Amino acid sequence: MLPVLKSKLSALYLGLPFIVLYFLFRALPVEPCDFLHEETYNLEGELDYCGPGDAGFIDLSLRRWPMILDFRPLDRLEIGKPCRFEMNIKQADGSPLAGKDVALSHTRKIHLLAIDPSLEDYQHLHPESDPLFDGIWRFTLTPKKAGKYQVYLDLIPLRSPRRVLLGASFAVPGEKTVPLSRTDGSVVRVGSRTYRLETMPQEKEGSEIFFKFSAKDENGEDLSLKPVMGAFAHMVAFDSGKDGFAHLHPLEFEPPQSIEDAWVGPLTFSFKSPSAGQYRLWAQVKVGDDQEESFLPFDLKI
Repeated sequence: MLPVLKSKLSALYLGLPFIVLYFLFRALPVEPCDFLHEETYNLEGELDYCGPGDAGFIDLSLRRWPMILDFRPLDRLEIGKPCRFEMNIKQADGSPLAGKDVALSHTRKIHLLAIDPSLEDYQHLHPESDPLFDGIWRFTLTPKKAGKYQVYLDLIPLRSPRRVLLGASFAVPGEKTVPLSRTDGSVVRVGSRTYRLETMPQEKEGSEIFFKFSAKDENGEDLSLKPVMGAFAHMVAFDSGKDGFAHLHPLEFEPPQSIEDAWVGPLTFSFKSPSAGQYRLWAQVKVGDDQEESFLPFDLKI
């Protein structure tokens, strides 16, 4: 009996350091963007997302992730009035997805992207988890247009450092907005500022598209861009049918070290479209000493 006990104790002592290391690593904080460039697989086990450019368009009408999302407004939906929303998110095994179960990605737990039917009202929000009830998340959104809004959730569970995308929708009563017709969708002018999206020549048809984003003042000088969610700019691409989206980040990936850091000059993005068509690209930036971020709509025809 004694030799058996000694053998078990020896095995325990040998394995103890590995057990301690396991829980030590589990206890380490997750830094922003830790998993930003990890490969991402959908429910079918197919690779959907990979690489620093985040360039791939993901069609959520074809892809499903193993999570359950119960999504509902708590107030009456009206144009121009804030509406509270509540979400109940469950993981594949039925357990609630609490705040502690989600990694930080670009300084936030969950990125919520909402777009109206005309693609004119884009909002980027960050739901907060309930401190008492696991799996409950809330946010407030003020719709600016009527019609059926599409909502996308972008998050990374700690159980598996792989990106999860979930979709939902809600309808705002009223007369739907007709999409704006613009002669040049590559330029946005706001006051004395000019924002431009310049498509670079493609090596071959159907290949990845690269474009440069620039922000200039009235004198043609580059504006200073401040950090937004751990990057100097964010861009989201929607198709005309709102079947999915691509969440794009600059290829000049030099994460800001503080909120005082700045980027001066153009930024390069890449985009892989699933098919030919019209895409609305929304850039999100913070210029200089502006108190608010700017949301800038561009059009890209492929």
